[in-house]
Amino acid sequence: MSIRENLEAIRAEIDAAARETGRTGADITLVGASKMNDAAACQEAIAAGIDALGENRVQEMTAKLAEDAYRGAPLHFIGHLQRNKVKQVVGKVALIQSIGSPELLAEVDKQAEKLGIVQDILLEVNIGGEAAKSGFAWKTQRHRRRKWTMCGCGD
Repeated sequence: MSIRENLEAIRAEIDAAARETGRTGADITLVGASKMNDAAACQEAIAAGIDALGENRVQEMTAKLAEDAYRGAPLHFIGHLQRNKVKQVVGKVALIQSIGSPELLAEVDKQAEKLGIVQDILLEVNIGGEAAKSGFAWKTQRHRRRKWTMCGCGD
């Protein structure tokens, strides 16, 4: 099955699921994980109508950026981001999908400030309170949200 055929099948499933909830498929952002695929495959997915591409390895993302692989679609960083690699990601992606600690949040904010940008992020929240899982504790996150909004960063 080609990338285009896969996308068409996935879109049909998304449309059906969205209709069941009173929404439309247009309300849903389809992000294709592009890891282990070359620049040509990324461009094929974009041509087929993928909404965004997601990369989870900084080194692979950097190489593909040099090849202009993501031209035509927003790029999301979808993997675990290490603080020592923040500089390579901030400002190069539309969205960082998983910020799971105050230290990482502060590092992203610091780098974004240096670049004079606002980096869109998603916070990872550990609602189950499982010690083995990463993410902000749910109880802690609720009271910090106001503080972060006011100061623009983590602790």
